[in-house]
Amino acid sequence: MSLTNTISNIPREVFVTYIVEKLRKENPHLLACFDESKFVMGGAVVHVPNAGNSPDTQKNRSSFPAVAVMRGDTHVTYALDVYSTDPTHISWHEGAEISYDKTDSVLNDHMQTLIEAVGDNMLYNWVVGLHISGGSYVSDTIPSSNIIFTTGDFVAVNPDDGQEGVRRSFVFAELQKAQAMMNKASVPKTDRFAMIESYMHQQLIDSLSANQMAAFQKGADLAKGVVGEFAGFKIMERGSVLAFNAAGTTPIIPGIAIDDSDNIACLCWQKNQVTKSEGDIMPFDDKGNPLYYGDVFSSLVKFGGRARRANWKGVVAIVQTSVDTTVLDALIVTAEALTEASYTAPTWAIFAAALAAAIVVAEDAAHTTVTVAASVVSLQAGIDQLVGA
Repeated sequence: MSLTNTISNIPREVFVTYIVEKLRKENPHLLACFDESKFVMGGAVVHVPNAGNSPDTQKNRSSFPAVAVMRGDTHVTYALDVYSTDPTHISWHEGAEISYDKTDSVLNDHMQTLIEAVGDNMLYNWVVGLHISGGSYVSDTIPSSNIIFTTGDFVAVNPDDGQEGVRRSFVFAELQKAQAMMNKASVPKTDRFAMIESYMHQQLIDSLSANQMAAFQKGADLAKGVVGEFAGFKIMERGSVLAFNAAGTTPIIPGIAIDDSDNIACLCWQKNQVTKSEGDIMPFDDKGNPLYYGDVFSSLVKFGGRARRANWKGVVAIVQTSVDTTVLDALIVTAEALTEASYTAPTWAIFAAALAAAIVVAEDAAHTTVTVAASVVSLQAGIDQLVGA
């Protein structure tokens, strides 16, 4: 008795197309990026040139000859990852005796496994990567200047992710800050997206007013995976997005169990600032294998991607934090209200240095409970030593 079914007997080309369509439908972010498949070299590596700095412009030039400057171009490089499922064996008697079409079920399992792996890793690839420096490949990650920490009230974490304790919740102010950062960097204001983890998405919804919620829902386009729109970002929601270490500075590879002190993260990007490249998609089948007395199925997909710019322009990560900066933030507000004319120059200089250092710590993506506490002590000391003029 042969194992005949709907999926396993269709032409390979049709099956490959089916896999691609499923990948895109269940990972809508794969359509919200720039496609660099044409830059694939040797079927394994993508090599993308990045233009260097633009030339300066002078008004009413009076000095001649002008100095010719060579533009220092750089290169962004990434490899296509190979995702392959473990082979599944379906014995002859299973095909003959079970009451459901197991082959179809197995093939769907393979597709779902690939879909989840590609979706998770593509988001990760957009915050890590390689660039060429001095003729060598250098590994790097999204810089701290492109990381925003959550600022909402402290809430208990979702234990399903392996975390413990509390984190600041995700509120709409984070998206507004990401919007401002991109605007400042002259990132195009169209085609901006945000992929938000499911529980953080609910936190965002809870932070919206009734009017904001109405506007949010108006921007929904469920056919494209967009559940709403806020601050210029088309919002997508996913069960898993990104995870960062406890300091909130280092992305964690998908599939690795996170520690109880690690942090869940979301990602914002502009469509033309991140990329994907599709390689081979191969379903494998060995029907009627005499060694297995049945059929063997497996599948393979090549996929890759990263941020298009070496400086991660147009890409912003929003990371949970467990660090409480409330006291430091309030102290900075108090300090900034003081006026230089009211105090002696020597004491003001000491105070000003302490205030500047405290602001750096408060805005630093790598701040910790220890550095925040030390900044509170230092800034308070700077205030206390002020002497009136």
